[in-house]
Amino acid sequence: MRPVTFATLALIVLLAACGAKGGGEAARPPPPPVADTCATRIPPRDDASSDGGANENATSTSTSAIPRSLFVVHAEVPLAGIAKALEGKVPLRVAEERDHDLGRAGHLEYTVDRGRFTVRVEVDTLVVESVLQGRAQACAKGRCYAGCAPEARVTAKVPLHLGADYKLRTSEVRVDVTKPCEVRALGGLLTIDVTPVLRGALAQQSRNVQASIDRELPDLRPEVARLWTELGKTRELPLGMCVVLAPEEITQGPATGNPVNARLQFGLFARPEVRVKCGSSTSPSTRALPALRDDPALPRVGDVHLAIVLPDDAPARALERDVIIDFGGRRSRIAKASGAVSALTLDLAGEVCGDVRVSASGVAWNDPQSLRLTGTAPLALESDRLASAGLDAARIGPAIEHAPIALPIALTALPSTLPELARAMSDDHVSIAVTVDSAQPESASLRGAEPVAVALLRGAVTLVAK
Repeated sequence: MRPVTFATLALIVLLAACGAKGGGEAARPPPPPVADTCATRIPPRDDASSDGGANENATSTSTSAIPRSLFVVHAEVPLAGIAKALEGKVPLRVAEERDHDLGRAGHLEYTVDRGRFTVRVEVDTLVVESVLQGRAQACAKGRCYAGCAPEARVTAKVPLHLGADYKLRTSEVRVDVTKPCEVRALGGLLTIDVTPVLRGALAQQSRNVQASIDRELPDLRPEVARLWTELGKTRELPLGMCVVLAPEEITQGPATGNPVNARLQFGLFARPEVRVKCGSSTSPSTRALPALRDDPALPRVGDVHLAIVLPDDAPARALERDVIIDFGGRRSRIAKASGAVSALTLDLAGEVCGDVRVSASGVAWNDPQSLRLTGTAPLALESDRLASAGLDAARIGPAIEHAPIALPIALTALPSTLPELARAMSDDHVSIAVTVDSAQPESASLRGAEPVAVALLRGAVTLVAK
């Protein structure tokens, strides 16, 4: 499995989401036309007496107010690949001696060779085994007069658990003699059990076997550290947009397995955002790679709280799109809107002309593709100006609160879009699958003057090494 895949997948939800088209405004039929008669004009504003103040009750949120997201990644590693890697690295000859003293019986010559490796998973431990086949001969006066064929089994256990330093380690290597070895000397008058000799030699060689296996176990820290830095970078997108993952922590859950694969699972805690407009203040995360933390309760699926940050002029631009205000028989359209939510200036055209200043205290989800303003009200003294022209200021709020502020993400498309994108990312080294159980609106608020929509995506990523 190529390690870079993990970094790519940590951003897959965000990048795929940015590619989906929002549908908030396309579904609305155009309103009936409004005649440009300007039959009613709003009197000019006395700027000297108008404070033009913003709505001090506007709600505001911060990055830390949004729940942390949990990306759950399941990794499956074929056991056959592990066995194949060990075959090429662990020597076939496990033990050998040509002149072990047997006293009056002469000396012992023996060799022990390993067979093929078998690999299986027991609960959360990788078990590597091989049959050891030996050949022992008792020799004296230049000839070998007796022999036997002992057998043993070497078993290495590797917990499927990375340390806090992102390393795997073997816990034990054991050699068990399954077929003893005895040779007869002095015409059969003396029987010598050479099993203890072989057992002692194999016990010493087990440390070499363990070292050979340990050399093949990955030290993931250098690669994880590099990927952690990559995950902290802002990813630029077309049209001035960008994606920020803001990773905070990596955890590992319980490992399992089946006769074919070892199964590992990891969790990445982050605060992901799609920013429709990236400012110069956007900078990469400088958080150092944290120690890997154990999480025995890591769920099978994760909750991703995806924040979609709109620019502060998004509400004004949305109000310029076919918003009609009905002042009780006299209609007007918003020809131009400017300012942020705390002080929006609306230039009206149609049967009522002039300008009016309003503010909004917050935003809310309008549908799965758009937001809307909430708590709208005219600024100070604006109601008096409208009343002097026979216009009810209360008519403005409901009209502009129904105007959809389109998002660049169609939540309804993600359950099908993300799995398709994941399959397209699969290659000869790894198969990638994404499951999205649900994608729905979660919350919305203002961060200063910027509307922020938070979508809740529930699902998981599965990587299968080939």
